[in-house]
Amino acid sequence: MMASRSWLGRLSFLLFLFVLLGAVLSARVIVEGEAELSASNAAFDRGDLSLALDHARRSATLYAPGAPHVGRAYERLHALALGAESAGQPQLAFAAWQAVRSAALESRHVLIPRENELARANENLARLEALLRATDEATRAGNQSRALAVLAADDAPRPAWIALLGCGFLAALCGLLLFSFRGFSPTGRVSLGRARVGLVLFAIGAVCWTLAAYKA
Repeated sequence: MMASRSWLGRLSFLLFLFVLLGAVLSARVIVEGEAELSASNAAFDRGDLSLALDHARRSATLYAPGAPHVGRAYERLHALALGAESAGQPQLAFAAWQAVRSAALESRHVLIPRENELARANENLARLEALLRATDEATRAGNQSRALAVLAADDAPRPAWIALLGCGFLAALCGLLLFSFRGFSPTGRVSLGRARVGLVLFAIGAVCWTLAAYKA
């Protein structure tokens, strides 16, 4: 009975640490995202559109589920893109849609949280690329179709890396659980002999998870 309570206590503490770590990381992302958005607004008010674009892209990239700055950052990028094109600045509009696409791809994981923004950016990038490269309507339509196909082909995360991401997460989690349950002696001290398997499993899982997150 005492051993069972000890395991439940360790598991509860481990879960608490996970929740606390997630809260700290989310808070940091939100604070940095709001700061980047404020810098973007300040640059926009000064008329420095390139700097406003750069800060807005960084803010959109700092993604956290439900974070209010993310949607506002994409709105800023959309406004810059549409305003630049209306003002006869297709290069700046192209850069703004590239920033939208880059932010959507950089914030993806197993899924793409901002899939609508990514699709909209792809369509506008293909249209602007065709507009900049061709003068007649027929050539422009063909170039746009090819450019859109190339952009869309790069959107989906690779299945093999996603599988490795999931396996790495599970291995790391199992390693932590093994360390929590078996890594302590009855007196509460850490036993490296008993904890070795859990630590090795966690290290392997962390490496796989990090590599897959970078490559996916």
